[in-house]
Amino acid sequence: MKTINWTLSLLLTVLAMAIAPQTASAQNDENSIKQRLLERVGSVDELKINLVTGENNKGFLEQKGMLSPAQTKVMNEENADRKALYTILAKRLGLSVSVVGQGRAESIRNKSAPKVWIQEPDGKWRQK
Repeated sequence: MKTINWTLSLLLTVLAMAIAPQTASAQNDENSIKQRLLERVGSVDELKINLVTGENNKGFLEQKGMLSPAQTKVMNEENADRKALYTILAKRLGLSVSVVGQGRAESIRNKSAPKVWIQEPDGKWRQK
């Protein structure tokens, strides 16, 4: 199963790079989303390191502990941008948003730091 997910993740990455350029508006939207995700990396990493969120098997952050209102806002904004990006990629690749999210979840699981909460494809949570 891990090999299939890894292969799917690799295939999605290769296909995303090979697809023809998008319209200027769609490209700007995608670039804006990616920029926000990059700007939020430190805050998201802090949530995961503090063990108040984890990475679920759908490619989204999930609450694992008590969050302050500011932390909840970070988590919700991150998930909204991830969903928007997965939607763009799914449309471009002719896949479902769910499949794109699962592929991204596999990639995130593999890259996660030790002790971060991750959810396996079977739904079980563990600390890496």
